[in-house]
Amino acid sequence: MPDLFNLFARWWKFIFGFALVAAVVALIFCLISTKLYLGEATALPVNSMTADKARIFGTNIQELYSDFGTPDELDRIEGTAILDTIYIATVKEFNMEEHYGIPHSGESFYKAAMKLKKNSRIRRSGYGELKVKVWDKDRNLTAALSNSLLDKIQSIHQRLQNESNAAILQRLREDYAKKQQEFRGTSDSMRNVSGTDAEILQAKKTAAFDQLLQYEKMIDQYQLALSTNPPVLLVVEKARPPVWHDKPKTLQVVLLTFFAALAFAFLMVLFLQARRTT
Repeated sequence: MPDLFNLFARWWKFIFGFALVAAVVALIFCLISTKLYLGEATALPVNSMTADKARIFGTNIQELYSDFGTPDELDRIEGTAILDTIYIATVKEFNMEEHYGIPHSGESFYKAAMKLKKNSRIRRSGYGELKVKVWDKDRNLTAALSNSLLDKIQSIHQRLQNESNAAILQRLREDYAKKQQEFRGTSDSMRNVSGTDAEILQAKKTAAFDQLLQYEKMIDQYQLALSTNPPVLLVVEKARPPVWHDKPKTLQVVLLTFFAALAFAFLMVLFLQARRTT
């Protein structure tokens, strides 16, 4: 096996020259390549119990649950980020077809959405926060895109968490209308009876009236729960237009290329020396 120190001493000019040329090529590539800016919005999950009707009207329950959720609350939100829905809506909002230079066609919205999805990343951080990141060549647009994606995730999950309350509210209103008809029927029947029958009908009327009051109370509560529409995410920081580009990372690319080329050149010299010796 050749002496590595002597081998390096003989070939150091070639090794460093090769690495330097590779680093210069990488630097030129970084300088002429398209600069991509990063827009990043940050949000925290909200405790799912905040959407519960009982929490709104129960003082004791309010004290038991924090407004902040656990990182596990972000599972379903990250699942939404996999879908194309929010990206297609954002593409339509910002006319991203034209921005990406995609010719208008029946699939142009979808193609632009896929490109936006490729240039985006929606993940939780190590601190349990949701990070919505978008890269684009326009520094102002990238911040707007990040905020828009975050808002659309928020609205989708708010709508989903309210669907159950909306269905219950609709059923309560239907039952309330039936109870009203029964109450009117009982009131009409009392005009034609007397004695024991009248007392029985009066008791039924009183019970029906109490039920109507309970229905009205529940309808008001569910209506208020729907109107409250608690958020799913608490926005910690909206995305702002960045000052410096994020990609390519010129210094990192140049240094990595230099040391990789340095190692490659040394291994190449070692291989050639071994072949020559053989």
